[in-house]
Amino acid sequence: MRRSLMVLAILSLSATASANYYNDTAKGWWWYQKEPEKPAGKPEQKKKMPRSVPSLKDYSYEQIWEMHPDQFQEFAEALKKKAVQKPSEVNVKEYFEVQEIARKKALAFSNVAQFVWQKYPELTTKKDYPITTPGNLARIAQINEERQRTLRDNRDDFALIYFQRPDCSYCDEQSRILDWFTNETGWTVKRVNTSENPGFAAKFNIEITPTLVLIQKGNQDYLPVSAGVISADEIEDKAYRAVRLLKGDISPEEYSLYEFQKGGAFDVKKRRLQNQETNP
Repeated sequence: MRRSLMVLAILSLSATASANYYNDTAKGWWWYQKEPEKPAGKPEQKKKMPRSVPSLKDYSYEQIWEMHPDQFQEFAEALKKKAVQKPSEVNVKEYFEVQEIARKKALAFSNVAQFVWQKYPELTTKKDYPITTPGNLARIAQINEERQRTLRDNRDDFALIYFQRPDCSYCDEQSRILDWFTNETGWTVKRVNTSENPGFAAKFNIEITPTLVLIQKGNQDYLPVSAGVISADEIEDKAYRAVRLLKGDISPEEYSLYEFQKGGAFDVKKRRLQNQETNP
């Protein structure tokens, strides 16, 4: 009798499970029934991983010395932040220890740089821009001689147009400076009153007085030399460079290059051989 009851209970459970299975099959995405939405609440926040705290104990001196500069900078910055956050003796000492390494690394670079400059003087600017007083005086003398020679040799092919106005007080000062310039160089300076010749001034886009413009015979191109009052030395220097540019002796990227500096450290068009063997 007991055995019969147990069999009936098992069959009953099986029937119930089978009925539930078939009922559940009519639910879910297969029957286009969405799962119940979760109640809106605060978005789940990801747990922040604890920051790793750097320490000099994690590296040997050689490892720090050989670090890539970007990695070294990041490491040193992390040590500084740790020392600021917890200014203990150990943390501050570690920060200054890594700063000492940085100082020695910079000193090593500076020492090698001095050695390389001494061994390869063509990589320095000392030849074209000496810092000693006798060398600097010699450089200035070369500049003055080259400017004056260029202006003297080209004064028959170039001229300056000087735009001025009677009511311009600055023009009075510029006129006196131009008188000295013409006496020294023999250059022709054509003076134009913009009030009387507005059309001629407009041709050169003149909006400011005093203004100096350099022109060349047989050439439609022109080059402004100045707008506003400038010194005689500036007139000489800018006129010299404008002459060389309009003649095609230099390009705009060589605008500040003097003739005696060609082939030197300031010559932007000089190219060194790229296949030279160098020691790492």
